[in-house]
Amino acid sequence: MTVTAALAPGFTDVYQTNIAGLGIRFTFNSTDCGISNQVLANGSTRLNCPFTGPLGGPATPLNLTVTSTLIVTGTISPGASNLSTIPAIGLTFRTSDGGSSSWGKSPIYSGSATGTLTHATCSVSQADIRVPLATADTRAFAGGAGTVFAPTPFSLTFACSAGAKVPVTLTDNVNPANRSNTLQITADSSATGVGIQVLNGAGPVSFGADSATPGNANQWLIVDSPNGQRQVPLIARYISTGPVTAGTVKALATFTMSYQ
Repeated sequence: MTVTAALAPGFTDVYQTNIAGLGIRFTFNSTDCGISNQVLANGSTRLNCPFTGPLGGPATPLNLTVTSTLIVTGTISPGASNLSTIPAIGLTFRTSDGGSSSWGKSPIYSGSATGTLTHATCSVSQADIRVPLATADTRAFAGGAGTVFAPTPFSLTFACSAGAKVPVTLTDNVNPANRSNTLQITADSSATGVGIQVLNGAGPVSFGADSATPGNANQWLIVDSPNGQRQVPLIARYISTGPVTAGTVKALATFTMSYQ
C-alpha cells in the first residue's frame, strides 16, 4: 500500500487533505492476514497475507478492512469547509518468494471525497432568554386581527471568531411546522385570539425548521465575519389573530445557528 500525499506536519502516519489543519490516517485490519490496526506510515505499508494455489489460478478472496480517521493537525479556519480530496491509496501485489513479480491494482481510494466540515465559530452567552411583555388590555386590540401592542426589546448575545457568516433560524417550539411570522401560544395560555411576533431590523421574522442546513427556510444572517462579542437586537410584541379574550399568554421559540 502506498500514498504519495504529503504527511501532515509533526505526524508520520497522518496525511494532508485539501482542508488546512485536517489530516487523515489509514488503518488496516484483516483476520485472513493476521493484521490488527496496522497504519500506513511514512508513505507505505506492507501487508503479509498467505495465499496458496497456482499463479493464474482462480481468484482467492481476502477479508481486509480499511478505516479512515480524520485527524485535526492544526488550526482549522472558522465556518464551513468542503472536503473534496483525500490521499489515494495505491495497491500492488508482490510475491514473497524473493522474485520481482508484482501486479498493480486499482487504488483502494481514488482520492475524491465529499463532505462539509463545520467549525463552530460562536458560543451563546445566554441560552435561555425570557422576555416579559407588558400587561395588555383587550381594548388595545380593538383594531381587529393584525393589531400589534407592547413592543419589548431584547437581544441575543454571542461570542464569535472571525471568518464565517452565521445565519440563524427561529423555530416555533409549540408548532415546529409554523412558517408564518406569528408564534403560536402554548396550550397552558388562557387568552385567545393573540400571538407573539419577533422582529429583527428587517421586520417580523418568519419561522423555520430547527435545522442548521444552509438555505433553510426563513434563515437570516445575524453575523458576517464577526470577531468578539456580538449582540443581535430583537423585539417581541403581541399581535391579534382574531377576537381577543383576556388571560395569560406564553409562547416559546428556539434558534439554530448555521456556520457558513
